[in-house]
Amino acid sequence: MRPREPRGKPVRVMLMAGIVMIASIFVPWTIIVGKSNYYMKGAGFVEETFTVLEFPLVAYIYYTMNGETTQGWIEIFPVRSIAAVMVFASGLLIMRVARREKTDARMLTIAVILGLAAPTLFASVDNVTVSLLQASDFSQSYSIIPLGVVLPIAAGSIALYNILKRLPPIEAAPPTRVPGVYVAYRCPVCGYPITRKYLYCPNCGSRIPREITG
Repeated sequence: MRPREPRGKPVRVMLMAGIVMIASIFVPWTIIVGKSNYYMKGAGFVEETFTVLEFPLVAYIYYTMNGETTQGWIEIFPVRSIAAVMVFASGLLIMRVARREKTDARMLTIAVILGLAAPTLFASVDNVTVSLLQASDFSQSYSIIPLGVVLPIAAGSIALYNILKRLPPIEAAPPTRVPGVYVAYRCPVCGYPITRKYLYCPNCGSRIPREITG
């Protein structure tokens, strides 16, 4: 049996990025902490505090109203489940790219787009209508704390950075030299005309390789 070649650090980092991308589904993406005040006929003024842990698929709510505590799982916006599917697919694609010897730029692009678009979709769907019968003077204040929503962004950025490091550098072919014929030298980056005495391009500032000008 042919021994498996050891994997480099960039590959391990990308595999970890894919795992983090998938694992983010099981972490609360946002935490909502707030308070509601309103007047209800027969009960007087009511003060309610609540904490909501929002996952991509469901949410866990914990609230206290007049000293009584209620908690449990609730369903949230069905559209947000699409974000969970996008993150899961992104993680699988990143790990698949990491296992290949050659970089698949197209697959990586799709993975990064899915991973970065999922938090945007999750955050854009946030519209709740509160309706309390026989209640007046309703006021509510809350704070949204981002938590797991940053994991897909971080994982996608790390995967993209490590893939770009694996791309081969662009090499410029030296000009063909014919004895007795004038050779026009140009910067291999921007194409600006140069001479053999230039160490750096006066137009873009790139260093001129010695194999270009001899």
